[in-house]
Amino acid sequence: MPSGGSGYAIEDRGSERVLRVQGREHHTYYSERLIRMLIERKGIERAPLYFPFKETRGRHFLERLFAYLAARGASSLTVLEVGCSFGHITEYLNDQPRVAVIDTFDVDQDFVEMTRAKLEDLGLAKVRQILHLTDAETTRLPFADHAFDLVLAVGVVEHLAPDDRHRYVDEWYRVLAPGGHLVILDTPNRAFPLETHSAGLPGIQWLPPRIAFVYARLVRPRFRGVRFEDFDRQGAWRNASLSECFPSIGRSAFEDATEEAGYGWRFFRDTARSRTRRALLPLFAVACRTLKMLGGPPSLALPYFNLVLRKREPADLTHR
Repeated sequence: MPSGGSGYAIEDRGSERVLRVQGREHHTYYSERLIRMLIERKGIERAPLYFPFKETRGRHFLERLFAYLAARGASSLTVLEVGCSFGHITEYLNDQPRVAVIDTFDVDQDFVEMTRAKLEDLGLAKVRQILHLTDAETTRLPFADHAFDLVLAVGVVEHLAPDDRHRYVDEWYRVLAPGGHLVILDTPNRAFPLETHSAGLPGIQWLPPRIAFVYARLVRPRFRGVRFEDFDRQGAWRNASLSECFPSIGRSAFEDATEEAGYGWRFFRDTARSRTRRALLPLFAVACRTLKMLGGPPSLALPYFNLVLRKREPADLTHR
């Protein structure tokens, strides 16, 4: 029987649930409990957007990563997922035959509880723990040195406190085993002229916070009801620099396997869907090729970083 309130209803059909909102139906395998948790956290209009995220974000971003790892003979991987959010990436990781163990955490208590609910509802057997950490605790992770073969951060770096982001990335480096991979995906590039992640305004990511706030309020009506404190605290509009995606030791700590794994320019080209992006591909191709010829990472020419970094063995660092 349908159940609900506040303008929506949920019908349990056994193998699936149907969320009805304003005459529209949204189908999902998630439990009614999880749907209600998501609605409470994100609101009835945004909640259905999360239903397909396992495919539209999990498979979209990670399918080629696991093809690359398979080609390298990887198996029995221990994985640290940085920022579980709604747990859609956690679900995808749990399905991968080359993954043995998953640890994950988030600073958002609501999302941690949702991912824990998924663990119970869906039987995510490879998930060892889902931790709720404070921001300070994410700069001193409760894991041993070299504990993980893969550290994965999807859409995370731009949300970190902007002052010395290396504090966080240094921890990802510490817990990653030599030869393992740090994979940073879907991270907006501060060097790209158009901020495409939050405000969608050219150059806003280069401005001081107060000026950026005025700019956003003048041009984007949705920011007019936002306080500066909230705008600044949720400062994803700053995006991320390439250097902030590396530990404080610098790029010498890693081999850049981005293009080898099918990301960077190749990912941008292969996933171009909009007419505008497809039309601009020749320009992006020239920019990426030029950067590569000059010895720079092609990713610097792209609106988002999708990086695959292989941690060097100690002997490699010694001889550099």
